[in-house]
Amino acid sequence: MLSHNWFQIFIPLLAFILNVIAQIFLSRISENIGLLKSIIYAFGTGFCVVILGEIYMGVYYSVQNSGIVSIAISNIIIYSALGYCYFHFLNLGETARRIRILRELYESEDGLSMDEILKRYNAREIVQRRAGRLIKSGQIMVKNGKYYIGTPALLIMAKIIVAMKLLFLGKESEFDVK
Repeated sequence: MLSHNWFQIFIPLLAFILNVIAQIFLSRISENIGLLKSIIYAFGTGFCVVILGEIYMGVYYSVQNSGIVSIAISNIIIYSALGYCYFHFLNLGETARRIRILRELYESEDGLSMDEILKRYNAREIVQRRAGRLIKSGQIMVKNGKYYIGTPALLIMAKIIVAMKLLFLGKESEFDVK
């Protein structure tokens, strides 16, 4: 039988597996839940599992393990990092133009000319599609022909990513010159 220390190591991994299963389940059962919402809800589900697992470990083994708080914080960070990687794994396959262009070239038996590629990836059309998705998801709204922030979920995530880049890279963007 595994000791409580071994069980605690698996808490973020088990929560991450639940995160992935929940995200797949949510994205397949409901057409009303878009990709971003399914990722957020599933991450929250896994996060609750981490918190509950750490509370259980803290209550049940508090006398035996004085480092329980530092392990709990580590597990929360580990789970969050796994969730962050999963978000970008899904995002890469869903939205990256490079991936989509490569996929379309692979699916085209006769290949594609530059004109055909440019027709499919017209900048105006790309911005219109993205704006349409942002409006549909409620992340932006239109008033009197102007666009405004709606539900700020993506904006909050963007600010967190910029803060992490500042913390770890010392700059707001990989394009910033030091």
